[in-house]
Amino acid sequence: MTTPVPSPTPIPSPSVTPVPSPPLDPSATPTPSATATPDAVQVVAETTFDVFSLVWRVGAAALAGAVIAVALVFALRVMSRRRSFYTHFVEHCRIPMVALGAVVGGYIGGQIAVPALSKDGVAPGWTTEALHVLLIAVIAALTLLVVSLTKAVEGIVVEGVRARGEPGRTNRVTTQAQILRRVAKALIIICGMVGVIMTFPAARVAMGSLLASAGIVSVVMGLAAQSALGNVFAGIQLASTDAIRVGDTVVVQKDQQGVIEEITLTYVVMRTWDDRRLILPSTHFTQNPFENWSRRSTQYTGSVDLALDWRAPIEDIRAQLAHIVAGTPLWDGRLATLSVLDTSTATVMLRIAVSGRNPLDVGALRAHVREEILVWLQREAPEALPRTRIRIETSPGSSDVAEVDAPGLPQEASGADGEADDSEPTGPADGPVPGS
Repeated sequence: MTTPVPSPTPIPSPSVTPVPSPPLDPSATPTPSATATPDAVQVVAETTFDVFSLVWRVGAAALAGAVIAVALVFALRVMSRRRSFYTHFVEHCRIPMVALGAVVGGYIGGQIAVPALSKDGVAPGWTTEALHVLLIAVIAALTLLVVSLTKAVEGIVVEGVRARGEPGRTNRVTTQAQILRRVAKALIIICGMVGVIMTFPAARVAMGSLLASAGIVSVVMGLAAQSALGNVFAGIQLASTDAIRVGDTVVVQKDQQGVIEEITLTYVVMRTWDDRRLILPSTHFTQNPFENWSRRSTQYTGSVDLALDWRAPIEDIRAQLAHIVAGTPLWDGRLATLSVLDTSTATVMLRIAVSGRNPLDVGALRAHVREEILVWLQREAPEALPRTRIRIETSPGSSDVAEVDAPGLPQEASGADGEADDSEPTGPADGPVPGS
């Protein structure tokens, strides 16, 4: 008989009695150290003192640099009284020189002041940013001074050429100097911007990647700015080939006449006779034909055409022309001729050719000669004024001739007996009434 085995009795685990947490004591909460506030105030005070110390030292050095620059400008002004060579430097460079002297003095003062503010050989972090700003100001002022120097050099070159009294060479040199100055100005500004960017450490790394991809970028930019770049190269071509110059009298678009006033890298400004400004792209002068009336010389010849009657006294008109041109300063004394250009059944076409120092003088001279000849014909030779003649058949085998001063029926007819004939004309007039 099998005896049942009793199951083991479970052993009770000891109960864990929770330990109550101690009550929060407000007095036991940690508080800021009593020395923290005085330390922060001391740091702010020291930083403020350092800032003012740097500012007054930089300001004093900038003032000293500006004084030196002003003294240099004054010396150049005194020298310009003896030689006009220095006048252009004073005129264009005095403000950039003072600005550059001030910022260079400030930068040097900052470099001297920063070591004095260092503690244990370590300068405050904000001083680096301040010196960086001063360095950027130095680069900007230097760029402005170099741009101003290009303007001064242009003025010196143009003034030297004008002193020789050669208008053609003066216009050519003026145009080339303007174009070259604008090209140099663009390059100088680009170099200044690159110099400013290179002062940032992160930009130096990015510049290497940019130069690596410059080939692709240049192709894309060239395609995108093809029209603008075309105008730029056209402007350089105009300056190098001497096709047009500042002061040249040109005719464009077949009927627009004017004087070249300004030539830039992208467009040309032309002043018309009524003081309008016609702006044309530079490519217009490289892709389209135009007239240049002062390409080699400013001297110009103009003509006046007169349609007169067959009874016009040619020799008397020629003598009167010589008298007219001799009494006006518009004539340069080279040419004043009268010739019979053409004839028709009703009129004789006379052409008067006159010359002047430039196209503007010739235009005024043409108007003056036309007016004076007309007044003289009306007063001294009215029979030379154009008129229409009509032949009237009064009877078979006989005819009368009537002269009229305007289109219409004859106002006076002279017959064989000297009496007026009231009969109607049977044939057309010999020719149209020409204009005066």
